Amino acid sequence: MPKKIFRYLITAVISAFSLLGALYVLLMIKLAINGSHTGHTKQKRAQIILMRLDQAISEYRSDIGHFPERLNDLVTDTNDLMWMGSYIKEKELKDPWGEDHHYHLIHHANGYQLFTLGADHAEGGQDHQQDQLSKGSLFIIKPK
Repeated sequence: MPKKIFRYLITAVISAFSLLGALYVLLMIKLAINGSHTGHTKQKRAQIILMRLDQAISEYRSDIGHFPERLNDLVTDTNDLMWMGSYIKEKELKDPWGEDHHYHLIHHANGYQLFTLGADHAEGGQDHQQDQLSKGSLFIIKPK
Protein backbone atom coordinates (compact mmCIF):
# COMPACT_ATOMS: atom_id res chain seq x y z
CA MET A 1 0.00 0.00 0.00
CA PRO A 2 2.69 2.58 0.81
CA LYS A 3 4.30 1.92 -2.60
CA LYS A 4 1.05 2.86 -4.37
CA ILE A 5 0.69 6.06 -2.34
CA PHE A 6 4.33 6.97 -2.97
CA ARG A 7 3.95 6.29 -6.72
CA TYR A 8 0.72 8.35 -6.76
CA LEU A 9 2.41 11.27 -5.01
CA ILE A 10 5.39 11.18 -7.38
CA THR A 11 3.04 11.09 -10.40
CA ALA A 12 0.99 13.98 -8.97
CA VAL A 13 4.10 16.09 -8.32
CA ILE A 14 5.48 15.44 -11.83
CA SER A 15 2.09 16.27 -13.37
CA ALA A 16 1.84 19.46 -11.34
CA PHE A 17 5.30 20.58 -12.48
CA SER A 18 4.40 19.73 -16.09
CA LEU A 19 1.18 21.73 -15.82
CA LEU A 20 2.98 24.68 -14.23
CA GLY A 21 5.62 24.53 -16.95
CA ALA A 22 2.98 24.54 -19.67
CA LEU A 23 1.17 27.46 -18.01
CA TYR A 24 4.45 29.36 -17.73
CA VAL A 25 5.18 28.86 -21.44
CA LEU A 26 1.65 30.01 -22.37
CA LEU A 27 2.02 33.07 -20.14
CA MET A 28 5.34 33.99 -21.76
CA ILE A 29 3.83 33.65 -25.25
CA LYS A 30 0.88 35.84 -24.26
CA LEU A 31 3.17 38.50 -22.79
CA ALA A 32 5.37 38.45 -25.88
CA ILE A 33 2.37 38.89 -28.18
CA ASN A 34 0.73 41.62 -26.11
CA GLY A 35 4.00 43.44 -25.61
CA SER A 36 4.71 43.65 -29.30
CA HIS A 37 1.28 45.05 -30.18
CA THR A 38 0.84 47.53 -27.34
CA GLY A 39 2.17 50.46 -29.37
CA HIS A 40 -0.01 49.65 -32.37
CA THR A 41 -3.06 49.27 -30.15
CA LYS A 42 -2.48 52.73 -28.73
CA GLN A 43 -2.10 54.13 -32.25
CA LYS A 44 -5.50 52.66 -33.18
CA ARG A 45 -7.00 54.03 -29.98
CA ALA A 46 -5.55 57.46 -30.82
CA GLN A 47 -7.20 57.35 -34.26
CA ILE A 48 -10.55 56.45 -32.70
CA ILE A 49 -10.34 59.23 -30.11
CA LEU A 50 -9.39 61.75 -32.82
CA MET A 51 -12.44 60.68 -34.84
CA ARG A 52 -14.65 61.15 -31.76
CA LEU A 53 -13.15 64.57 -31.13
CA ASP A 54 -13.76 65.56 -34.77
CA GLN A 55 -17.39 64.51 -34.36
CA ALA A 56 -17.72 66.40 -31.06
CA ILE A 57 -16.21 69.53 -32.62
CA SER A 58 -18.63 69.23 -35.53
CA GLU A 59 -21.61 68.89 -33.17
CA TYR A 60 -20.40 71.83 -31.10
CA ARG A 61 -20.05 73.95 -34.24
CA SER A 62 -23.52 72.92 -35.39
CA ASP A 63 -25.05 73.93 -32.03
CA ILE A 64 -23.05 77.07 -31.25
CA GLY A 65 -22.24 78.33 -34.74
CA HIS A 66 -18.44 78.35 -34.47
CA PHE A 67 -15.57 76.05 -33.57
CA PRO A 68 -14.65 75.73 -29.89
CA GLU A 69 -11.81 77.99 -28.75
CA ARG A 70 -10.29 75.08 -26.83
CA LEU A 71 -11.08 71.38 -26.41
CA ASN A 72 -12.33 71.89 -22.84
CA ASP A 73 -15.28 73.79 -24.34
CA LEU A 74 -16.56 70.38 -25.50
CA VAL A 75 -16.88 69.25 -21.87
CA THR A 76 -17.47 72.42 -19.87
CA ASP A 77 -20.58 74.55 -20.33
CA THR A 78 -19.62 77.79 -22.07
CA ASN A 79 -22.76 79.58 -20.81
CA ASP A 80 -23.98 79.82 -24.40
CA LEU A 81 -27.74 79.26 -24.66
CA MET A 82 -27.21 76.85 -27.57
CA TRP A 83 -24.63 74.68 -25.74
CA MET A 84 -26.02 71.12 -25.74
CA GLY A 85 -22.99 69.33 -24.27
CA SER A 86 -21.20 67.64 -22.94
CA TYR A 87 -20.04 66.66 -26.44
CA ILE A 88 -17.38 64.18 -25.35
CA LYS A 89 -16.09 62.53 -22.18
CA GLU A 90 -13.38 64.44 -20.37
CA LYS A 91 -11.04 61.44 -20.39
CA GLU A 92 -11.00 61.56 -24.22
CA LEU A 93 -9.35 64.97 -24.12
CA LYS A 94 -6.13 63.04 -23.41
CA ASP A 95 -4.39 60.80 -25.90
CA PRO A 96 -3.66 57.11 -25.09
CA TRP A 97 -0.25 58.15 -23.70
CA GLY A 98 -1.85 60.48 -21.14
CA GLU A 99 -0.99 63.75 -22.90
CA ASP A 100 -3.40 66.49 -23.97
CA HIS A 101 -4.35 66.52 -27.63
CA HIS A 102 -2.97 69.46 -29.57
CA TYR A 103 -5.79 71.68 -30.84
CA HIS A 104 -5.21 74.88 -32.75
CA LEU A 105 -8.12 76.97 -33.96
CA ILE A 106 -7.28 78.67 -37.25
CA HIS A 107 -9.68 81.60 -37.54
CA HIS A 108 -8.52 82.95 -40.92
CA ALA A 109 -9.00 79.54 -42.58
CA ASN A 110 -12.24 78.74 -40.73
CA GLY A 111 -10.93 75.46 -39.40
CA TYR A 112 -8.72 73.77 -36.88
CA GLN A 113 -5.85 71.38 -36.52
CA LEU A 114 -6.08 68.51 -34.05
CA PHE A 115 -3.32 65.98 -33.48
CA THR A 116 -1.41 63.85 -31.02
CA LEU A 117 2.37 63.46 -31.00
CA GLY A 118 2.37 59.71 -30.31
CA ALA A 119 4.37 57.73 -27.79
CA ASP A 120 7.51 59.86 -28.02
CA HIS A 121 5.63 63.15 -27.37
CA ALA A 122 7.74 64.80 -30.08
CA GLU A 123 7.09 65.81 -33.67
CA GLY A 124 7.65 63.11 -36.25
CA GLY A 125 8.44 59.59 -35.23
CA GLN A 126 8.10 56.18 -36.79
CA ASP A 127 5.75 53.27 -36.19
CA HIS A 128 3.95 53.57 -32.81
CA GLN A 129 5.71 56.87 -32.09
CA GLN A 130 4.24 58.49 -35.19
CA ASP A 131 2.08 61.61 -34.91
CA GLN A 132 -1.65 61.28 -35.66
CA LEU A 133 -3.57 64.09 -37.39
CA SER A 134 -7.37 64.05 -37.22
CA LYS A 135 -9.36 63.66 -40.43
CA GLY A 136 -11.23 66.93 -39.79
CA SER A 137 -8.04 68.95 -39.44
CA LEU A 138 -6.80 71.44 -41.96
CA PHE A 139 -3.62 70.16 -43.55
CA ILE A 140 -0.96 72.69 -42.61
CA ILE A 141 2.48 72.57 -41.06
CA LYS A 142 2.33 72.04 -37.32
CA PRO A 143 3.15 75.12 -35.30
CA LYS A 144 6.18 74.76 -33.06
